Amino acid sequence: MIIEQVAASFPKRRVSTPEVLDLVRHYSTDFEGDLDKMLRIVQTLLDRSGLVHRNWREPGERPIDHLSSAVDEALAGSGFAASDIELLVYVGIGGGFREPGNSYMVAKSLGLLRAQCFDIVDACMSWTRALMVVDSLFKAGVVRNALVVNAEFNLFEKTSGFPRNYAVRNLEEMNYLLPSYTIGEAATATLLLPQRPENFSIALHSRPELADLCMIPTDGHEGYYQVSEAIAALGEGRFTARGTELHDRMAEEMPALIANAGDYPAQADIVFTHSSSTPAWTSLGKRHGFADKISHIYPETGNVVSASIPAAMAQARKAGKLVKGQKVMALMGSAGMSFALSRFQF
Repeated sequence: MIIEQVAASFPKRRVSTPEVLDLVRHYSTDFEGDLDKMLRIVQTLLDRSGLVHRNWREPGERPIDHLSSAVDEALAGSGFAASDIELLVYVGIGGGFREPGNSYMVAKSLGLLRAQCFDIVDACMSWTRALMVVDSLFKAGVVRNALVVNAEFNLFEKTSGFPRNYAVRNLEEMNYLLPSYTIGEAATATLLLPQRPENFSIALHSRPELADLCMIPTDGHEGYYQVSEAIAALGEGRFTARGTELHDRMAEEMPALIANAGDYPAQADIVFTHSSSTPAWTSLGKRHGFADKISHIYPETGNVVSASIPAAMAQARKAGKLVKGQKVMALMGSAGMSFALSRFQF
Protein backbone atom coordinates (compact mmCIF):
# COMPACT_ATOMS: atom_id res chain seq x y z
CA MET A 1 0.00 0.00 0.00
CA ILE A 2 1.10 3.54 -0.69
CA ILE A 3 -0.07 6.95 0.45
CA GLU A 4 -0.66 8.62 -2.90
CA GLN A 5 -1.56 11.97 -1.40
CA VAL A 6 -2.40 13.54 1.96
CA ALA A 7 -4.00 16.92 2.60
CA ALA A 8 -5.16 19.00 5.55
CA SER A 9 -7.37 22.02 6.12
CA PHE A 10 -7.22 24.16 9.25
CA PRO A 11 -9.75 26.73 10.47
CA LYS A 12 -8.86 30.40 10.26
CA ARG A 13 -8.75 31.48 13.88
CA ARG A 14 -5.32 31.31 15.57
CA VAL A 15 -5.75 30.99 19.32
CA SER A 16 -2.85 31.77 21.64
CA THR A 17 -2.31 30.46 25.16
CA PRO A 18 -3.14 33.88 26.68
CA GLU A 19 -6.51 33.73 24.88
CA VAL A 20 -7.16 30.27 26.34
CA LEU A 21 -6.26 31.56 29.80
CA ASP A 22 -8.73 34.41 29.33
CA LEU A 23 -11.45 31.81 28.64
CA VAL A 24 -10.50 29.86 31.76
CA ARG A 25 -10.63 33.08 33.81
CA HIS A 26 -14.02 33.99 32.29
CA TYR A 27 -15.66 30.65 33.07
CA SER A 28 -13.97 29.91 36.42
CA THR A 29 -16.13 32.26 38.50
CA ASP A 30 -16.60 29.59 41.19
CA PHE A 31 -12.93 28.68 41.53
CA GLU A 32 -11.99 27.72 45.09
CA GLY A 33 -8.64 29.33 45.80
CA ASP A 34 -6.19 31.71 44.17
CA LEU A 35 -7.38 32.02 40.56
CA ASP A 36 -4.33 33.98 39.40
CA LYS A 37 -2.01 31.34 40.83
CA MET A 38 -3.94 28.59 39.04
CA LEU A 39 -3.72 30.48 35.74
CA ARG A 40 0.04 30.95 36.16
CA ILE A 41 0.42 27.21 36.70
CA VAL A 42 -1.64 26.45 33.59
CA GLN A 43 0.40 28.89 31.50
CA THR A 44 3.68 27.40 32.74
CA LEU A 45 2.57 23.85 31.93
CA LEU A 46 1.27 24.77 28.47
CA ASP A 47 4.45 26.73 27.69
CA ARG A 48 6.60 23.80 28.82
CA SER A 49 4.67 21.50 26.49
CA GLY A 50 5.81 23.66 23.56
CA LEU A 51 2.35 24.88 22.60
CA VAL A 52 2.01 28.36 21.10
CA HIS A 53 -1.16 28.37 18.95
CA ARG A 54 -4.17 26.24 18.08
CA ASN A 55 -6.58 26.64 15.16
CA TRP A 56 -10.27 27.06 16.00
CA ARG A 57 -13.25 27.76 13.79
CA GLU A 58 -14.52 31.28 13.29
CA PRO A 59 -18.32 31.73 13.41
CA GLY A 60 -19.76 30.36 10.18
CA GLU A 61 -16.88 27.98 9.42
CA ARG A 62 -18.18 24.43 8.94
CA PRO A 63 -16.28 21.17 9.37
CA ILE A 64 -17.69 19.82 6.09
CA ASP A 65 -16.19 22.75 4.18
CA HIS A 66 -12.74 22.02 5.58
CA LEU A 67 -13.17 18.32 4.86
CA SER A 68 -14.28 19.10 1.31
CA SER A 69 -11.18 21.26 0.84
CA ALA A 70 -8.90 18.48 2.11
CA VAL A 71 -10.56 15.87 -0.13
CA ASP A 72 -10.32 18.13 -3.19
CA GLU A 73 -6.62 18.70 -2.52
CA ALA A 74 -5.94 14.99 -1.96
CA LEU A 75 -7.62 14.07 -5.25
CA ALA A 76 -6.15 16.91 -7.31
CA GLY A 77 -3.64 15.56 -9.81
CA SER A 78 -4.25 11.96 -8.74
CA GLY A 79 -6.36 11.02 -11.74
CA PHE A 80 -9.25 10.14 -9.44
CA ALA A 81 -12.56 11.95 -9.20
CA ALA A 82 -14.82 11.70 -6.17
CA SER A 83 -17.00 9.26 -8.10
CA ASP A 84 -14.01 6.92 -8.57
CA ILE A 85 -13.41 6.33 -4.86
CA GLU A 86 -14.30 2.76 -3.88
CA LEU A 87 -13.90 3.00 -0.09
CA LEU A 88 -14.41 5.91 2.30
CA VAL A 89 -13.34 5.47 5.92
CA TYR A 90 -14.27 8.24 8.34
CA VAL A 91 -12.11 8.20 11.45
CA GLY A 92 -11.71 9.98 14.76
CA ILE A 93 -13.63 11.67 17.54
CA GLY A 94 -15.15 14.62 15.69
CA GLY A 95 -18.37 13.99 13.77
CA GLY A 96 -22.04 14.80 13.60
CA PHE A 97 -23.77 11.41 13.48
CA ARG A 98 -24.06 8.23 15.48
CA GLU A 99 -26.37 6.73 12.83
CA PRO A 100 -25.65 6.26 10.03
CA GLY A 101 -21.89 6.47 10.18
CA ASN A 102 -20.28 9.83 9.46
CA SER A 103 -18.72 8.23 6.38
CA TYR A 104 -22.12 7.86 4.70
CA MET A 105 -23.06 11.47 5.34
CA VAL A 106 -19.70 12.72 4.06
CA ALA A 107 -19.94 10.50 0.97
CA LYS A 108 -23.38 11.92 0.18
CA SER A 109 -22.21 15.50 0.78
CA LEU A 110 -19.04 15.23 -1.31
CA GLY A 111 -20.29 13.06 -4.17
CA LEU A 112 -18.43 9.85 -3.30
CA LEU A 113 -21.51 7.90 -4.29
CA ARG A 114 -19.79 4.66 -5.42
CA ALA A 115 -17.84 4.27 -2.19
CA GLN A 116 -18.30 1.59 0.40
CA CYS A 117 -18.46 3.41 3.73
CA PHE A 118 -17.66 2.77 7.37
CA ASP A 119 -16.34 4.62 10.42
CA ILE A 120 -13.48 3.80 12.77
CA VAL A 121 -13.51 5.36 16.23
CA ASP A 122 -10.32 4.59 18.16
CA ALA A 123 -9.44 7.95 19.71
CA CYS A 124 -6.20 9.44 18.39
CA MET A 125 -5.23 6.03 16.97
CA SER A 126 -8.18 6.10 14.54
CA TRP A 127 -6.20 7.13 11.44
CA THR A 128 -3.45 4.58 12.06
CA ARG A 129 -6.01 1.85 12.74
CA ALA A 130 -7.81 2.72 9.49
CA LEU A 131 -4.60 2.37 7.48
CA MET A 132 -4.08 -1.08 8.98
CA VAL A 133 -7.61 -2.12 7.96
CA VAL A 134 -7.36 -0.64 4.46
CA ASP A 135 -4.02 -2.37 3.88
CA SER A 136 -5.68 -5.70 4.71
CA LEU A 137 -8.61 -4.96 2.37
CA PHE A 138 -6.20 -4.12 -0.44
CA LYS A 139 -4.34 -7.38 0.08
CA ALA A 140 -7.65 -9.26 0.02
CA GLY A 141 -8.54 -7.60 -3.28
CA VAL A 142 -11.75 -6.05 -1.92
CA VAL A 143 -11.18 -2.50 -3.21
CA ARG A 144 -8.71 -0.73 -5.53
CA ASN A 145 -8.49 2.65 -3.81
CA ALA A 146 -9.50 4.22 -0.52
CA LEU A 147 -9.90 7.61 1.07
CA VAL A 148 -9.42 7.98 4.83
CA VAL A 149 -10.82 11.23 6.21
CA ASN A 150 -11.43 12.95 9.51
CA ALA A 151 -12.87 16.23 10.71
CA GLU A 152 -11.55 16.80 14.21
CA PHE A 153 -13.67 19.79 15.19
CA ASN A 154 -14.31 19.18 18.87
CA LEU A 155 -14.87 22.67 20.23
CA PHE A 156 -18.57 22.99 19.50
CA GLU A 157 -20.51 24.18 22.53
CA LYS A 158 -21.60 21.24 24.70
CA THR A 159 -19.19 18.94 22.85
CA SER A 160 -16.33 17.16 24.68
CA GLY A 161 -16.87 19.42 27.66
CA PHE A 162 -16.55 22.76 25.88
CA PRO A 163 -16.89 25.24 27.52
CA ARG A 164 -17.47 23.36 30.80
CA ASN A 165 -13.85 22.23 30.92
CA TYR A 166 -12.87 25.90 31.09
CA ALA A 167 -14.86 26.32 34.32
CA VAL A 168 -12.32 25.13 36.88
CA ARG A 169 -13.54 24.52 40.42
CA ASN A 170 -10.24 23.74 42.14
CA LEU A 171 -6.59 23.12 41.38
CA GLU A 172 -6.99 19.35 41.71
CA GLU A 173 -9.16 19.32 38.58
CA MET A 174 -6.09 20.29 36.55
CA ASN A 175 -5.07 16.63 36.80
CA TYR A 176 -7.88 15.99 34.29
CA LEU A 177 -8.45 19.33 32.55
CA LEU A 178 -5.10 20.56 31.25
CA PRO A 179 -5.12 18.51 27.99
CA SER A 180 -8.43 20.23 27.08
CA TYR A 181 -6.50 23.47 26.64
CA THR A 182 -4.20 21.96 24.01
CA ILE A 183 -6.94 20.94 21.56
CA GLY A 184 -6.86 22.32 18.03
CA GLU A 185 -9.08 21.63 15.03
CA ALA A 186 -8.34 20.22 11.56
CA ALA A 187 -9.66 18.07 8.73
CA THR A 188 -7.52 15.68 6.69
CA ALA A 189 -7.86 13.38 3.69
CA THR A 190 -5.48 10.53 2.81
CA LEU A 191 -5.65 8.81 -0.59
CA LEU A 192 -4.45 5.20 -0.44
CA LEU A 193 -3.63 2.84 -3.32
CA PRO A 194 -2.74 -0.88 -3.26
CA GLN A 195 0.59 -0.60 -5.11
CA ARG A 196 3.66 -2.14 -3.44
CA PRO A 197 1.75 -4.48 -1.08
CA GLU A 198 4.72 -4.96 1.24
CA ASN A 199 5.47 -1.26 1.61
CA PHE A 200 3.37 -0.65 4.70
CA SER A 201 4.09 -2.10 8.15
CA ILE A 202 2.30 -1.21 11.39
CA ALA A 203 3.15 -2.60 14.82
CA LEU A 204 0.37 -1.84 17.29
CA HIS A 205 0.07 -2.67 20.99
CA SER A 206 -2.98 -2.12 23.23
CA ARG A 207 -3.12 -1.69 27.02
CA PRO A 208 -6.87 -1.76 27.86
CA GLU A 209 -6.18 -1.71 31.60
CA LEU A 210 -5.25 1.96 31.05
CA ALA A 211 -8.59 2.79 29.42
CA ASP A 212 -9.71 5.33 31.99
CA LEU A 213 -6.66 7.59 31.64
CA CYS A 214 -8.33 9.46 28.76
CA MET A 215 -12.04 9.40 27.89
CA ILE A 216 -15.24 11.21 26.94
CA PRO A 217 -18.05 9.29 28.70
CA THR A 218 -21.48 9.64 27.09
CA ASP A 219 -25.03 9.69 28.42
CA GLY A 220 -25.86 6.31 29.91
CA HIS A 221 -22.26 5.13 30.07
CA GLU A 222 -22.82 3.66 33.54
CA GLY A 223 -24.49 0.58 32.11
CA TYR A 224 -21.60 -0.18 29.77
CA TYR A 225 -18.62 0.11 32.11
CA GLN A 226 -17.61 -0.19 35.75
CA VAL A 227 -17.70 3.46 36.81
CA SER A 228 -14.28 4.73 37.83
CA GLU A 229 -12.92 7.66 39.79
CA ALA A 230 -11.77 9.29 36.55
CA ILE A 231 -15.30 9.40 35.14
CA ALA A 232 -16.71 10.71 38.40
CA ALA A 233 -14.11 13.47 38.46
CA LEU A 234 -15.67 15.53 35.65
CA GLY A 235 -18.82 13.74 34.53
CA GLU A 236 -20.47 12.68 31.29
CA GLY A 237 -19.78 14.39 28.00
CA ARG A 238 -16.53 15.92 29.22
CA PHE A 239 -13.04 15.25 27.91
CA THR A 240 -11.20 13.79 30.89
CA ALA A 241 -7.47 13.12 30.48
CA ARG A 242 -4.58 12.49 32.84
CA GLY A 243 -1.96 14.07 30.62
CA THR A 244 1.13 13.36 32.70
CA GLU A 245 0.27 9.69 33.11
CA LEU A 246 -0.50 9.35 29.41
CA HIS A 247 2.95 10.61 28.44
CA ASP A 248 4.62 8.53 31.16
CA ARG A 249 3.00 5.40 29.73
CA MET A 250 3.99 6.43 26.22
CA ALA A 251 7.61 6.74 27.36
CA GLU A 252 7.40 3.23 28.84
CA GLU A 253 5.73 1.50 25.89
CA MET A 254 7.30 3.10 22.81
CA PRO A 255 10.88 1.83 23.30
CA ALA A 256 9.82 -1.79 22.71
CA LEU A 257 8.09 -0.88 19.43
CA ILE A 258 11.14 1.10 18.35
CA ALA A 259 13.51 -1.73 19.28
CA ASN A 260 11.41 -4.23 17.33
CA ALA A 261 11.70 -2.01 14.25
CA GLY A 262 15.40 -2.89 14.04
CA ASP A 263 17.50 -0.38 12.13
CA TYR A 264 14.50 1.32 10.51
CA PRO A 265 14.41 4.27 12.96
CA ALA A 266 18.01 5.04 12.00
CA GLN A 267 17.20 4.72 8.29
CA ALA A 268 14.02 6.83 8.38
CA ASP A 269 14.27 10.16 6.60
CA ILE A 270 11.46 11.82 8.54
CA VAL A 271 9.40 11.00 11.64
CA PHE A 272 5.83 12.02 12.47
CA THR A 273 4.19 11.72 15.89
CA HIS A 274 0.99 12.43 17.73
CA SER A 275 0.61 16.20 18.05
CA SER A 276 1.12 16.35 21.79
CA SER A 277 3.91 17.53 24.11
CA THR A 278 6.95 18.42 21.99
CA PRO A 279 9.44 17.80 24.85
CA ALA A 280 7.98 14.32 25.46
CA TRP A 281 8.45 13.24 21.83
CA THR A 282 11.82 14.98 21.56
CA SER A 283 13.02 13.15 24.67
CA LEU A 284 11.96 9.82 23.17
CA GLY A 285 13.70 10.74 19.92
CA LYS A 286 16.93 11.62 21.72
CA ARG A 287 16.92 8.28 23.51
CA HIS A 288 16.70 6.47 20.18
CA GLY A 289 18.63 8.77 17.87
CA PHE A 290 15.91 10.30 15.70
CA ALA A 291 14.99 13.53 17.53
CA ASP A 292 16.29 15.72 14.70
CA LYS A 293 14.06 13.88 12.19
CA ILE A 294 10.75 14.63 13.95
CA SER A 295 8.46 17.03 12.12
CA HIS A 296 6.55 18.69 14.99
CA ILE A 297 3.27 20.50 14.34
CA TYR A 298 2.00 20.65 17.93
CA PRO A 299 3.47 24.11 18.70
CA GLU A 300 1.39 25.70 15.93
CA THR A 301 -1.68 23.43 15.74
CA GLY A 302 -2.15 21.99 19.20
CA ASN A 303 -3.47 18.47 19.63
CA VAL A 304 -5.52 17.70 16.52
CA VAL A 305 -6.43 14.23 17.75
CA SER A 306 -6.65 11.59 14.98
CA ALA A 307 -5.60 14.22 12.42
CA SER A 308 -2.15 14.48 14.03
CA ILE A 309 -0.06 12.36 11.69
CA PRO A 310 -1.81 13.09 8.37
CA ALA A 311 -1.86 16.83 9.17
CA ALA A 312 1.85 16.75 9.96
CA MET A 313 2.53 14.89 6.72
CA ALA A 314 0.46 17.39 4.74
CA GLN A 315 2.31 20.31 6.31
CA ALA A 316 5.69 18.69 5.64
CA ARG A 317 4.70 17.98 2.04
CA LYS A 318 3.81 21.62 1.46
CA ALA A 319 7.06 22.76 3.07
CA GLY A 320 9.14 20.42 0.88
CA LYS A 321 10.27 18.37 3.89
CA LEU A 322 8.36 15.26 2.77
CA VAL A 323 8.97 14.06 -0.78
CA LYS A 324 8.18 10.88 -2.68
CA GLY A 325 10.61 8.07 -2.03
CA GLN A 326 11.45 9.04 1.54
CA LYS A 327 11.34 6.48 4.33
CA VAL A 328 8.78 7.52 6.93
CA MET A 329 8.27 6.45 10.53
CA ALA A 330 5.07 7.44 12.35
CA LEU A 331 4.57 7.06 16.10
CA MET A 332 1.25 7.27 17.89
CA GLY A 333 0.25 6.97 21.53
CA SER A 334 -3.49 7.09 22.07
CA ALA A 335 -6.26 6.81 24.64
CA GLY A 336 -7.19 3.21 25.20
CA MET A 337 -4.31 3.03 25.66
CA SER A 338 -2.71 1.94 22.43
CA PHE A 339 0.69 2.53 20.87
CA ALA A 340 1.80 2.18 17.25
CA LEU A 341 4.84 2.42 15.03
CA SER A 342 4.19 2.65 11.30
CA ARG A 343 6.86 2.47 8.62
CA PHE A 344 6.56 2.99 4.91
CA GLN A 345 8.10 4.67 1.91
CA PHE A 346 6.15 7.74 0.86
